[in-house]
Amino acid sequence: MKAEILPGAWVLESFRRGGVDLDALTRQLPEDVHLMLYEMDTILPDRIERLLQACANLSGNQSFGLSMNELVDISMYGLFGYILLNSGTVKDLFETLVRYHTVHHDGGIYYKMTTQTKTVCIEFFYDNCANFYPQQTTDWGLGFIPLYLKPFLAHQSQPLSAHFSYHSPTYLPKLQTYFGPNLEFKQKSNQLIYPRSILNKRLSKVDLNLLKILRNEADRHLLAQKKENTFLKEIKIILFQHMSEYKTNTEDVANILNLSLSTFKRKLIKEGINFKKTKEIIKNELAQQLLSETHISISNVAGKTGFKNPSSFTRFFIRCNQQKPLEYRKMTSGKKTKRAL
Repeated sequence: MKAEILPGAWVLESFRRGGVDLDALTRQLPEDVHLMLYEMDTILPDRIERLLQACANLSGNQSFGLSMNELVDISMYGLFGYILLNSGTVKDLFETLVRYHTVHHDGGIYYKMTTQTKTVCIEFFYDNCANFYPQQTTDWGLGFIPLYLKPFLAHQSQPLSAHFSYHSPTYLPKLQTYFGPNLEFKQKSNQLIYPRSILNKRLSKVDLNLLKILRNEADRHLLAQKKENTFLKEIKIILFQHMSEYKTNTEDVANILNLSLSTFKRKLIKEGINFKKTKEIIKNELAQQLLSETHISISNVAGKTGFKNPSSFTRFFIRCNQQKPLEYRKMTSGKKTKRAL
């Protein structure tokens, strides 16, 4: 029988893939490893820094914080990662980091964006870190940005300048591969300075209205889970993340939760959750938004909500709403026009 997966297991798995002996790490920092495993979303910056520095020493890689960006796939960040991947522009990406990072990790670590006439600044800062200058954690948090932007923007992914509160490290060349040559240390804050024009650079060719709806839905589920962390919320998030897949059944969700199918079904019964109905509600809610707020084809709507063909989607939509998708689109678009007038 599978054991329930722990919230921070993916972090330790990333440590392992980075060359860290997890047994040695656990012997060295047992309490910190425990908190990372069980309370990853609230673990404090000083403990994260201690873990990352220990990983740097155990692996022999003093730029381990930077390397975490290469070891972690964005999908490992869960729904927060999903929202990041649905960034249509650089501005969308920065605003997601600012607004939702604290939903993903409520441990006193923040992003802040400040725009000037010609530049935009992304700051990475901490609560209650007086006389404490997290180095590895800062490298992880700021290093994510240029690495994510590189496939889209090439050399423009590097900032005009990068400021760090810590002293110049021994791995300066590695820092320069991420942030470029203009690095400043022992500064008051950790921040990247980009030209303001970068905000409008596109990161995706997907329709922006479609991305907005997907982000809003992900946002709604993510914030709901944070407020009310229940088994039902976990299931809803998984179903939403895998919405476009034709078949996401109880076995698929059980595997994602690292539960045996029998254990998962027992939990459904215990919590009074109707899996099929929950899945249909999520599909229908997204379908309604796509029909009323975008002009994408019915075939595209069907694909985004996990149906192989438009006819299957149409039958589903009629059953849920007692009208055809095109009728619903005309009705809702008409209401929006009247409200606008």
